[in-house]
Amino acid sequence: MTAPKLLTSTQAARLAAVAPSTIKRWADQGRLASIRTLGGHRRFDRADLARLLREQRGGVAEEPRTDPWIEALVAGRRHDVDSRLLEARWRLGSWSRVGDELGVVLADLGARWAGGSLSIADEHVASETLRRALARVGDTFPTHPDGPRCVLACAEGDEHTLGLSLVELCARELGWAPLWLGRRTPRSEVLGILDGLDVEVVALSASAASTDAPRLATLAAEVGAGCREHGADLLLGGAGAWPDAPEHGVRLRSISATSERLAARGPMSQPPRSIP
Repeated sequence: MTAPKLLTSTQAARLAAVAPSTIKRWADQGRLASIRTLGGHRRFDRADLARLLREQRGGVAEEPRTDPWIEALVAGRRHDVDSRLLEARWRLGSWSRVGDELGVVLADLGARWAGGSLSIADEHVASETLRRALARVGDTFPTHPDGPRCVLACAEGDEHTLGLSLVELCARELGWAPLWLGRRTPRSEVLGILDGLDVEVVALSASAASTDAPRLATLAAEVGAGCREHGADLLLGGAGAWPDAPEHGVRLRSISATSERLAARGPMSQPPRSIP
């Protein structure tokens, strides 16, 4: 289960939560060192990528140790994962920062699967173990029927909901009333919710598996137009090929950034709730 030291462009992009073209640009600019294989393909050292990511964050954040997380997730150790989640919430102070840590863990999980050190079964067990653990934590939060509504949905055709689960925890912690639409949500359903309910934020997630940039741009434009008509914000998250500058809304690349947008618009007259 050892993580590969040298990463392909796709694996590096997953870890950094950026597009492969961004990794190529960093390499072309000399910001990220690389070596060439005999076939001419670039390979990147994990330590070099971690160093660049720390520099971009101001040099203060250390990359989390992903091995203990991944070992517990792949083994399906429910109680270990539950305790790790609660320890991370205590250590980091908010679910948004826990989300950022888990984002790195999930990207590393994907890189290991792509590199062949984890099987498809390993990846599925790990993802399902984390999904169930997040659901258990979420169920301990009180509901906020009078809180502002935020719609949480995956892009059309996208099945990966872990990012949305983390956003849901942050939203509940901030006093929002999340409306979960989940995986493979047709745009017509999102637009129908906007027409029928008072919604302040729509958060759409597209994973790294969503690589069709024109399709995502069209989705963002159509849902963005509906959000603009109803006075709602549109938040585009995940490592998918969203447009960097949508006509309406904002492209976000971390759980913390999403939480900050919710906090700026949400009910902040009271401090966030303490850990359940």
